[in-house]
Amino acid sequence: MKKVFLCFAFIIAATACSRKIEKLELFSSEAFAYSLDSGWELNASVRVKGFDQDESGGQFTAKLSYYADLQTPEGKLVEKISSGVIDKKAGERMTDIPIETQIKLDTHFRKGIYKITFYVKDESTRQRAKESNFFELS
Repeated sequence: MKKVFLCFAFIIAATACSRKIEKLELFSSEAFAYSLDSGWELNASVRVKGFDQDESGGQFTAKLSYYADLQTPEGKLVEKISSGVIDKKAGERMTDIPIETQIKLDTHFRKGIYKITFYVKDESTRQRAKESNFFELS
């Protein structure tokens, strides 16, 4: 009986002390392009939530890496057209983090409907998520 009680107590203690890992999610993606003399400028963004945050000395830190692929109207994939690392610190727990990119597209990019896909990885938990959005070059 003592062994059962000790096992039960150990399981409760281990469960209570473990950190809950949230699911990494991307949301509110936006993408639009405007015309320049030498092509277009693409502005794209996505928001991230559910990432891990380390707390130390009243500071919360989170580290995310990302890249974006672009699919042309013809179906050609331009891989890693944008990439980066976000190393964010704040004095309180963060609910979400924006990822924003500006990409110059030269005149070789034709008019039509394009798709941009963000791929994000939480460097702490190794979770990954992706989100796509469409925009038009006209």
